[in-house]
Amino acid sequence: MKRIISFLLIIILIIMGCSRKAKKEEVPEEGKEKVTIQVYYTQPAPFSMILSDLEKLGTVNYHRILKNRKPGNPKSLDKIAFCLGAGVADALLGVKGKNKNEIMNITKEMVNYAEVLGVSKSFLKLSDSVKVFLEQDEWVQIEKKLEDYKSTILDELYNLESFDSVIFIHYGGWLKGLQDVTQLIMTDLKGDKEATKTLANITVVVALLHDLPNLFDKNVVKQPYFQKSLDDLSSIKDIIFSSEDGCFDKLQVEKLNQLATEIVENFMN
Repeated sequence: MKRIISFLLIIILIIMGCSRKAKKEEVPEEGKEKVTIQVYYTQPAPFSMILSDLEKLGTVNYHRILKNRKPGNPKSLDKIAFCLGAGVADALLGVKGKNKNEIMNITKEMVNYAEVLGVSKSFLKLSDSVKVFLEQDEWVQIEKKLEDYKSTILDELYNLESFDSVIFIHYGGWLKGLQDVTQLIMTDLKGDKEATKTLANITVVVALLHDLPNLFDKNVVKQPYFQKSLDDLSSIKDIIFSSEDGCFDKLQVEKLNQLATEIVENFMN
């Protein structure tokens, strides 16, 4: 089955690239030797690659997607991290659609989420910097500032050993990207079989299905909304794996959108 390097592959991580760097955490135990734990942090892909892949979707209405977005109201750290990742995905749509108002709204939300997650205050000035560049129509600088901010947050959380938060940022970015791109296909690219190839990402969904059940915070793993999201994610995997040519029919695209929307809505509140 084809593995398409596409919008959704790159948007995760925004989030998920192909290389990883390892961190060793030594945990001393009384009366025992130190235990070494190997932790992996997935390297983010550059925004230039994401924006380049968005070009492959052709002429689509990014403004409608952003207009209909609803700010999250997360009340736990896992949901806050998820919403931060979702914000990164939406911010990229804002850059692509040159939607100044939504970029400002989204970056302010991202700053608030990052602060709650414990990112140091010296890194919480994204919205101020972006505002200056927006006033000057410096879109390249906006892209660079978002890139720097995203990398800084992930590195900060990694150094703080907030590994679960890093995973949820990945999760939120990819799921919001999946929700948005399936919506664009359903409304703007009807009948465009080639466009559905952007959904055929096996690598990302397999990685998430491996990482999410192995979170450090077992209380989160037990939550009904989390377990429901794993069930929905498994269904997404089944659809993606079912394609032999990397394309999907109308019903499959609609089902992927439904599943992604369920997960996003459960984590946004």
